[in-house]
Amino acid sequence: MPLFSIVVLTYNRKEVLAELLQQLDGLTSPVVEVVVVDNCSTDGTEEFVRASFPAFTLVRPPENMGAVGRNRGMAVARGRFVITIDDDILGLDATAIERIGSMFAVDSRLGAVCFRVIDHYSGLVCNWCHPRDPGTYAEFSFETNEITEGAVAFRKEVLDQVGLYPDEFFISHEGADLAARIIDRGYEIRYTPQVTVSHKYAQNARPGWRRYYYDTRNDFWLAIRNYRPLFIMLHLVRRLPATFIYAVRDGFLHYWVKAVGDALLHLPEMMKQRRPISRETHLKLRLLNKEKPGLGFYLKRRLFARRVKI
Repeated sequence: MPLFSIVVLTYNRKEVLAELLQQLDGLTSPVVEVVVVDNCSTDGTEEFVRASFPAFTLVRPPENMGAVGRNRGMAVARGRFVITIDDDILGLDATAIERIGSMFAVDSRLGAVCFRVIDHYSGLVCNWCHPRDPGTYAEFSFETNEITEGAVAFRKEVLDQVGLYPDEFFISHEGADLAARIIDRGYEIRYTPQVTVSHKYAQNARPGWRRYYYDTRNDFWLAIRNYRPLFIMLHLVRRLPATFIYAVRDGFLHYWVKAVGDALLHLPEMMKQRRPISRETHLKLRLLNKEKPGLGFYLKRRLFARRVKI
């Protein structure tokens, strides 16, 4: 039985995947297994992995599941600790894995560890979703209420208790949904710079409609699935105007409108999945969010930055 399972999600990026798998091939041992989730690639990824890395477990869902395709790999992972990374995340080595194991060993209430992610080309911190200013806190460890889905480690028994990402989300906010459930079960999520990986973005990063649609739709579903009535209203009042402004700014308003319509259309399905977190968890989330930087930080980062990397 392996101690660690490394789950890699990939879709039509065989070249960068090859670089990552070469790195991970040196880590495989009786205590480390690698699971590759091929999200229905059409570039020969499946054949490449089977031929070049036969020791790895290959999972191929019947359709592209988006970011929540990780669920298929996490479900078959046998390790006590499950590490999930994207196909363009590099630098996970034996030292990093040892540090991850040590962090879980000393704190039985640690449910997940988020890694520091730096841009492969600039060396700057990227993929930051935590409720603190990266300019000040990127070099420090702290408790967070977010999950960097493509660079994180979980205690497997925690996933067994709270479940995985919601399949319906496809992409966006699936990490916040899982984080709320982990915290509600009494576990902590921590960010640490002791484990640092690099994100090798494609140079032609793909802006498009997906974030504008899925961010908006899943804001509704995240709130309905997890929050109490007052916090549903507070969440949507805070989030929907922001996504509306971004959509108008970048010419994707019709996708914002469609997202709102689809969110409401499928509201009965989300209501069936509704499991509100406790008042204590709501209080903890609010306390963690009080550490968020001021309005100026977000204006500079989002309003005046054109579009998004996906």
